[in-house]
Amino acid sequence: IPEEHQTRETTEIVNVLFISLTGPPRNMSIMVSPAGQLKEGDVVTISCLSDTVPAGRMVLRRVSEDGTTELNSAFGSSTSVTLSPAVLAHSGRYECEASNQYGTETSATVHVSVRAPPRNTTVEVFPSSQVHEGQNITICCKTVSFPAARVTLRKLGGDRELIPGQCHQRPGLRDGSFHH
Repeated sequence: IPEEHQTRETTEIVNVLFISLTGPPRNMSIMVSPAGQLKEGDVVTISCLSDTVPAGRMVLRRVSEDGTTELNSAFGSSTSVTLSPAVLAHSGRYECEASNQYGTETSATVHVSVRAPPRNTTVEVFPSSQVHEGQNITICCKTVSFPAARVTLRKLGGDRELIPGQCHQRPGLRDGSFHH
C-alpha cells in the first residue's frame, strides 16, 4: 500500500440528548446553625433547601398551637431566617415548604430550644400578704426560664424546695415570713 493511502478518515455523528427532569419539589431539608444547645443572645440561622426543578417558592414557617407564622419566603431552591439575638420566645417547631407548578412538599419539622436563665421571678401570697394568725395562706413563687429553674421557698430559719409551677400551702401562719 502506498504511503498516501495509509491514512483513513471516518466521520461519526454523535447525538447528545439532554434530559431535564421536572416535577414537584423533592429532597427537602431544614437545618439549624449552630447545631446543639442554644442560649439567649446567640445568633441562630434556620435554612431550608430543596431539589426543585423548575425553581419554585420556598417558605419557612414557625409552627405553634395557635397556627403557623410565615417567617420568610423566596423564589428559588433555598430560604433562611436569622434569629439575632435568639430569645426564649424563639423556641418551637419550624418547617419549610417548597412549591412549583408540579406540586408541593413540606419538610420534616425541626425543634429549636433556646435556653435562658431565670428571670421575672415573683412571689404571690393568697388570700393576701396581710393575714391573721392561724389563717391558711398559699405562697407561689414564679419564674421564667428554660430549662425549668429550681425554686426554693425560704422562711427565716429554714428552706423548702418547690417543684416549678407549684405553690406551697402554709396552714396556720404563726410567725416569721417567707421570701424568695
